[in-house]
Amino acid sequence: VLLSAVGSPNVTATSRADGIYTLGGFGNGAYTVTPSKTGGANGISSFDAGLIAKHVAGITPLTGNQLIVADVSGNGTLSSFDAGQIARYTVGLSGFGASGNWIFVPVNRTYSSINSSLSGEDFIALLMGDVSGNWNPVSSRPSAVGSR
Repeated sequence: VLLSAVGSPNVTATSRADGIYTLGGFGNGAYTVTPSKTGGANGISSFDAGLIAKHVAGITPLTGNQLIVADVSGNGTLSSFDAGQIARYTVGLSGFGASGNWIFVPVNRTYSSINSSLSGEDFIALLMGDVSGNWNPVSSRPSAVGSR
């Protein structure tokens, strides 16, 4: 994850693999810290589309962050359309909404000034379309053994 702190001077840092980050070199004045991430979109499958369909049918309700990442259409409600967009993403078709994009909660953090070390200033990274929450860092995924 890339963290950008806009101020004077601008500051950037990349988080470690475990998500820990440290920003330093702040000047006087206000800063807005914003995380961003590209790539690493794995774990999204037809199972996620099925979870949305079960929610829409009233069989198994989604909760918490599932409701956020399932709304790949971005219209504020969940429907079979969201399930369809995730299904399109999994088979490589266009028109898949926000599936495969990273968002953060909160979107950013603003500070009027930074005079000392701060801790606990966490961001939650959410992968749009990963309703099941089975994303893993690529480095922790098992490697394939053997071939056909």
